[in-house]
Amino acid sequence: MDDGPGTEETAESAGSAGGAERGDRSASAAERSDRGDGPPMLARLGRRFDASTRREAAEALGNPSGSMSAEQDRIVEALFGAALDDPDEAVRAAAIESLYFHDDDHVDRLARRIAERRSAGGTGDGRRATRGRVAEAFARWVEHDRAAYRMVGATGLAVVGDEGDAPRFREAFDDGDARVRARAVRGYARVGGERVDAVRPLVDAPNDLVRGAAADALVAMDSDDATELLALAARRGNERLRLTVVRRLGALDRRDAAGVLIGSLRDPAERVRRAAAASITTVIARAGAVSAGDVRDRLLTERPFDGDGPLAAFRAVAAERTASERPGPDEIGAEESGADRSGAGGSASAEAGASIDAETRRYAAWLCCELIEAADPTATDRSASVEWLIDALDHRDRLVADLAAAYLPRIVANESDEGVGAESDATDDNRSALGVDVERRLRELASDETAAEDARERARAVLRRFKRAVVETAADRHVEYVYVRWPADYTERNEG
Repeated sequence: MDDGPGTEETAESAGSAGGAERGDRSASAAERSDRGDGPPMLARLGRRFDASTRREAAEALGNPSGSMSAEQDRIVEALFGAALDDPDEAVRAAAIESLYFHDDDHVDRLARRIAERRSAGGTGDGRRATRGRVAEAFARWVEHDRAAYRMVGATGLAVVGDEGDAPRFREAFDDGDARVRARAVRGYARVGGERVDAVRPLVDAPNDLVRGAAADALVAMDSDDATELLALAARRGNERLRLTVVRRLGALDRRDAAGVLIGSLRDPAERVRRAAAASITTVIARAGAVSAGDVRDRLLTERPFDGDGPLAAFRAVAAERTASERPGPDEIGAEESGADRSGAGGSASAEAGASIDAETRRYAAWLCCELIEAADPTATDRSASVEWLIDALDHRDRLVADLAAAYLPRIVANESDEGVGAESDATDDNRSALGVDVERRLRELASDETAAEDARERARAVLRRFKRAVVETAADRHVEYVYVRWPADYTERNEG
């Protein structure tokens, strides 16, 4: 059994200038602490301590105390050094586990670093032979008795392996550690595994990590059979599975996948509907095989709209923050920051919901505007959406705010046109079939000194368009009218 990253082939490659430089840099954090320059726990990774002490230190550094938070980078650096170069297998395994708990991406970086070390110096046929030996080493680790090694093995084999390694990944689908199963199924698709039936049992796995990885694998396969299985899961799976699938389908630029997402906009679970809205807008933002116009036309055939369905879903996505607008760690509640990363509980960072980008948010706002405008006023309560449009005049994204300013007059004008004599049907508080006194809300925004000046100007511009629309409508109908804002406005008498 190959005994790990820090032996045999690693020792050879570490003799090169590049390998020695990486080893020196990785060990430097523990050495500095050994001299008293840093947390004592880091010093205990030093070789002057016995293996048991080093292992305990590596385990403890996976969940350092708050007083050590400022040393985060040095802790990770030292753990990389221990994972790569410590002579004791148990210490290396503990360091790998701790790196995972700091950030599972560290395991990916560790696997790549091991592959680079072991592949250093090869050229031509020699490079190919070396790559084959590296793949074989990772394949042996997939069968290791320590889960940390199996996790790195599956990760590394996905990097350097090829289609011939697909059976090895399939054997790991039954591994006792969810993290290994998740990395194995992703690796299977990455090296070219195409058997959808092999992945099928993992799609409905009780563990979020495994379930999400299985969905990722099907997306990577990008075949008709894979998409069909994802569609079946989106329709018939439990809520967690449906949520996983609709999130992943945003990565597929396929018309059939877009059709699944459109269907999921009527899912009984609100968070699934929101995820479907985010995914479908992500797809059309890429401007690939699925066009924005096609999605809009398909959505318009689904009328009448439920107020809690697609309208609310796109509205929620349009209100999302992008990654650059997300709150800092101090602003995030314990519920979000305390996610279980062990794999046992089944919660993964990928399942927490990734931030959308600005283009996706803008398409969501556009689709929301289109649906509000097209909604049947007798069948759909549009009041919440119209309120959102008014609030969106002060949106942090200027393009979203401009969309709201462009659509509001059209939506109000359409409502007036659909009910001849709507003026007489309005209630005493001046509310229309939209359920909102739009003009009053706009005047409040236009005079709100706490609002941004751009928002106030948009509100004034929309009000001017309203007044022009009243004049034009009255002229078309050849009726006498009075445009009223305040009681004194009765003096502003015009005749069309």
